[in-house]
Amino acid sequence: MKSIQLCFCGSNFNFSSCCQPYINKEVQVQTAEQLMRSRFSAYAIGNAQYIYDTYAKSSRAEQSVEDIDDWSKSCLWIALKIYPIANSVNNTTEQLVEFSAFYITNNTLCELREKSRFILEESIATNSTVKEKATLNSPLKQWRYIDGDIIAHSELTMIKRNELCPCNYYPTAWQSKKGKKFKHCCGK
Repeated sequence: MKSIQLCFCGSNFNFSSCCQPYINKEVQVQTAEQLMRSRFSAYAIGNAQYIYDTYAKSSRAEQSVEDIDDWSKSCLWIALKIYPIANSVNNTTEQLVEFSAFYITNNTLCELREKSRFILEESIATNSTVKEKATLNSPLKQWRYIDGDIIAHSELTMIKRNELCPCNYYPTAWQSKKGKKFKHCCGK
C-alpha cells in the first residue's frame, strides 16, 4: 500500500488519518457512518477480523472470520457511496446508514445497496489506546453493525479488458482515475 493512500471509504482523506486508526483500534468510531466507512475500508484491505469484531454480539453467531475473509478477498472493492436517509431512526442507541458498495468480481462490476442498522453496544476496553479514554475493564459504548436490508444486489456490467476501468466512473473510488484501461488498472 502506498504511504499516501486515499482512504478506501471515499472520504478524500488519507487512509492513515481516516479509517486506518479505527481498523487498527487506535481510536473508536463516534458514529454509525464512521463504522460503515471503516468496515468498507476493512473489506477493501481484507481485514476480516475487524469486520467480525464490529458485528453486534447478537449477529456474530451467524458469521465467521473465515467466511468474511473469503468474501472480501473474492472482490475488488472500488467505491462506496453513502446516501442521506429521510425519516431515519437517528437516536442515541440505534442508527441507519444507507449505502452502495461497488466491487468487481470475476470481471463483473457489481453494486450492493443496503440500508444497514447499527446499535450502540457495551463492550470492554481491550486496546491500550482506547483504554486511556476509560478505566481498565469498564464498559465502553461502541457502534456495532446488527444487520441490513438489501435494497439491490446487482451485476451492473461485464468488464472487457480493453475498456476504461470502472473506477474512473466513481468519484469516491480510491483507485487512481487516470483513464487507464481495465487490464492496466483494477483488472491486473
